[in-house]
Amino acid sequence: MGKSILILFVSLCFMCQAQSQSITVDDLVSLSSLSPKNIDSYLNKKGFVSAGKSLQNNLVEMTFIENRKTKSKDTSGIIRSINLYKKEDIEYYILHTSSAKEFKDGSNRLRKAGFLCDSSKGKTAPMFFQKRNLTVISNFSTEDGYPEYIFTLQKKELPNPNKIQYAEDLLLFDSHEYLVSFFGQKNVKQDVYYFSEKELKKCSVLFPNTSQQVTFIWNDEVALSKLSYILISGILPTEGAVKFSASVSQNKWMMKNGIYSNISIRELLDLNGEDFEFYGRDSEFSYMVCPESKGNLDFKKIGITLGCFDCASSSLLDQKKISVSDAIDRGLAMHVIYIMIMP
Repeated sequence: MGKSILILFVSLCFMCQAQSQSITVDDLVSLSSLSPKNIDSYLNKKGFVSAGKSLQNNLVEMTFIENRKTKSKDTSGIIRSINLYKKEDIEYYILHTSSAKEFKDGSNRLRKAGFLCDSSKGKTAPMFFQKRNLTVISNFSTEDGYPEYIFTLQKKELPNPNKIQYAEDLLLFDSHEYLVSFFGQKNVKQDVYYFSEKELKKCSVLFPNTSQQVTFIWNDEVALSKLSYILISGILPTEGAVKFSASVSQNKWMMKNGIYSNISIRELLDLNGEDFEFYGRDSEFSYMVCPESKGNLDFKKIGITLGCFDCASSSLLDQKKISVSDAIDRGLAMHVIYIMIMP
């Protein structure tokens, strides 16, 4: 009886040890926080050994595989490997496993760790998980007739703070979570942008209700990612702005070409170096600068909407399109109120 208990105890210890050796998606997250010199040691403790380096598409890729000698008594038949490489400003950590159970478990682990996930696409499609500057893509494929389950963790480097000086520098931030990782949770808020009474869109607002507020409009409203454009203005038609009762001073963000919120049309004309037009007040795009590329400024990539002080009596604004030089000659006090910048 005592011998049987001892054998059972030893077996349980071995099972626990074998289980502790198997790597999980949590380890990918841990790997992304380690310096390169500590990665080998970490993976060795997990039962992985280096299989060398290879050149793939001009990128140096490191591969680690499980040491089968230390796993000689493991009869699960699960095959695991890890690939590491870096492309431009993104580090890649890729876990391959032949276990469907580990694949399902990994998705649950990511959710518990606070990763946001768009589950609307169903379980058969690649799943995207986001948390700060980390993105994990879970997918599966068939390799030589056998299933292979893959977790690809992408760690995007945060930009140098000294390089975020102008409005267009903000185009670097391609998701809500990436904004939060750089500017902090308290400075980035999820909101709803009102294009009209019926057209609403989820957005992110950087430094809301301040002189540095910027609205980020996303193509993917579920994951709040894939930047469509940013809006610079002192006035924002958002849910958060409606609830804010105090005044907001002039927006401080400026573009590299010199455009800023509240700049006069005379200054805008000087910057462009050539006359341009905007739509009249009865147009669907009232007071928007026509999207043309004439002069120094490309109004196809920079959307500009104008405002006007005491212009109600001006018949000039009844035209379908108005020349900026004509508006200046008539003495219209027009200025920029919205700046839309596209990637």
